[in-house]
Amino acid sequence: MTTSRRCLSLVLLFVVWASAVRNAQAGDVAGPSAGLHPIQDSNFTLEGKITQKSDGKLTVSTEENIVFHVRYDEKTEIRLKDGTLGSDKDLKTGLKVAVQGDFKSGEILARTIEVL
Repeated sequence: MTTSRRCLSLVLLFVVWASAVRNAQAGDVAGPSAGLHPIQDSNFTLEGKITQKSDGKLTVSTEENIVFHVRYDEKTEIRLKDGTLGSDKDLKTGLKVAVQGDFKSGEILARTIEVL
């Protein structure tokens, strides 16, 4: 490979990298209507046991012992084993749950939580 082709490759690599970083940063900027449920869905799902619970937050551990922090609010749909709607009062430590939502800023923003 000639020196000019190497330089061209490096320039192209830098331009692509800079563009990817700029797009990622632009995606992290929250607009005035940003809330717990972003407009664009990332369709992140997990199954595991609730190991901790506090107001609007769960800690869920998977069978592989991977720990996730899950946030939920009044817009989150909570479903019980029989398919009926539940509430945050039905979420207790030790329960196995399936969570569907968006992974953002190191935690899952839950759209649905289903008790399994």
